[in-house]
Amino acid sequence: MNDLCYLYFLSSVRNLGSWRIRNIIDRYDNSEKFFKAVESGYLRAEGIDVQMNSNVREAVERKAEIERDFGRLCEIAEIRKIKMCSVFDDEYPANLRTVSGSPVMFFYKGNLTGLDKYSISIVGTRTPTEYGKHTCEMLTEAVSRYGIPVVSGFARGIDTVAHRTAIRSGNVTYAVFGCGADVIYPSENRKLCEEIIDNGAVISEFPPGTKPDRVNFPRRNRIISGLSIGTIVIESSVSGGAVLTGEYALEQNREVFAVPGYIHSRQSEGTNEMIKRGQAKLITCIDDVICELERKLAPLIGGQLTLPERQQTASMTADERHILETLKREPIHIDLISELSGRPVNECLVHLLSLEFKQLVRQLPGKFFTSY
Repeated sequence: MNDLCYLYFLSSVRNLGSWRIRNIIDRYDNSEKFFKAVESGYLRAEGIDVQMNSNVREAVERKAEIERDFGRLCEIAEIRKIKMCSVFDDEYPANLRTVSGSPVMFFYKGNLTGLDKYSISIVGTRTPTEYGKHTCEMLTEAVSRYGIPVVSGFARGIDTVAHRTAIRSGNVTYAVFGCGADVIYPSENRKLCEEIIDNGAVISEFPPGTKPDRVNFPRRNRIISGLSIGTIVIESSVSGGAVLTGEYALEQNREVFAVPGYIHSRQSEGTNEMIKRGQAKLITCIDDVICELERKLAPLIGGQLTLPERQQTASMTADERHILETLKREPIHIDLISELSGRPVNECLVHLLSLEFKQLVRQLPGKFFTSY
């Protein structure tokens, strides 16, 4: 058996799980000792008791069957252009390697890169408000300017916006699936999946063909946070998957950030609660994230800690600055902007257009505007 086959064998042992497998791997000095121990059916490591060794010996008796299953798995993966990565491989993501209970092997389509050690995950609700979508675009665009890979979960809503924006910005993005790497869920993201594969990778710890199931998604969420040095949560209910991802990140000793929202918005209940409990740092722009992660990101971004948006602010005219100050984070109609600023609508539109070019303001349908 090769490295992957041994890991597949252990994954087939009843009730063993990733945490115990990692303990087994860490217990032995080299792969040769590890392989011999597996073959003997007697393993020594934390969490491996008499009953668990009995389960290992039971699997040893089924070795030929397990090897055949692994051979079929390899054939399917090759046909569907799915690659496999194990903890024995150099390309195994550095951040994920340090996480307790991380998968000992996973499947992916696309390409992994050494830059993944600087990744930041951006997650949120499947039903975002306009405020949430625009904030996600703003933060993802800013992250992408630094060349920091973006990780998310490929779900509808914030995840999809994060992936699309990263790709549009020419950035690397990783999508973690709660199903097989060859199963596209949601189905409307088929084209997005192809683009992610061209600009990064789709990743799954589940074998090819695995259908999406509710119990799979918490496992997916722990990989999202595990791949990242920090997690940004943009809109989530208190019990939402994005909040769970943030909780996993805390357990993994990673930084967690949350975008504050309207106190009466259901979509912001989770993020506001995370901030209130001290589980997440409140952020209003990417500067807040970069400064917090400065030491870890230093090799990638050097000493450049001022965003282009902030640099452009200095070049605004007095009129543009006045208009910008009237804008709130939520969309506001041009008539109200005119009223608040004390300037005619036509004059406001001229200044707003200039601010749009500077990427400080976004126009929405119906002559509504919002600041970044």
